[in-house]
Amino acid sequence: MSEKRPFVLLVEDNPADADLVEEAFAEANIDCQLYILRDGAQAIEFIERLDSGLSQACPDLVLLDLNLPKVGGEAILERLRSSPMCKSVKVLIVSSSDAPTDRKRAMELGASEYFRKPSSLEQFMAFGPKVRVLLQGAE
Repeated sequence: MSEKRPFVLLVEDNPADADLVEEAFAEANIDCQLYILRDGAQAIEFIERLDSGLSQACPDLVLLDLNLPKVGGEAILERLRSSPMCKSVKVLIVSSSDAPTDRKRAMELGASEYFRKPSSLEQFMAFGPKVRVLLQGAE
């Protein structure tokens, strides 16, 4: 019998950053179902569908950018934490912001971890092992 592949939701509007996440997963040998949403409104709609029972199960992990078009990451995190279906899902903030206020606010809203998007590919590849640890804790 095969193990269930983890379901990871990535909310990221920058296609290049989404590609880097996929590359980091490949380098870390993370086998998961990766579902990508490109703006905050899509993420809110996704959560609404989960809560109404019209969609699949809640993700095992949400990777969330803070700076998104239409609806910002903080509002999505707040909506996740008020969701009857997904309030306990692990959320890893993946942001270019290194502002202490952004980091503090994300943690206050219930983020599990905060990962600042680095400028180098080598540093971005450190993202894969971080995600692996969070997924192991979600099993």
